[in-house]
Amino acid sequence: MEKPGPKIAIVDDDEAVRRALRRMIASLSYSPVEFGSGEAFLAELSNTLFACALIDMHMPCLNGLDVVERMHQENLEIPSIIITGGDEPKLEERCLKAGASAFMVKPIERDCIFETIRALLK
Repeated sequence: MEKPGPKIAIVDDDEAVRRALRRMIASLSYSPVEFGSGEAFLAELSNTLFACALIDMHMPCLNGLDVVERMHQENLEIPSIIITGGDEPKLEERCLKAGASAFMVKPIERDCIFETIRALLK
């Protein structure tokens, strides 16, 4: 039996996006774990070790930037990739300054996400 790959959190309020990302991450031999909100993801961090997190920027309540800032405040050093469908001026800079490891604009290509995750896990 094949050993499951590292756990990758997918944090997005859009179920269709989570499903698509789950399939993509699983096809890369990682173990995707989905969360419909930043709050649900943060609540799980004390129970589960994630190798990396894909976090949507635009969610109700806590947005991606909020989630990354909270992780940083609580010294939870999980490589995180902020993903967004609506790129805004200086958004990438703000996310990286807050502690995100990478920033990507949707739609995300399989090879691009694979290379980014692989680089973050080294």
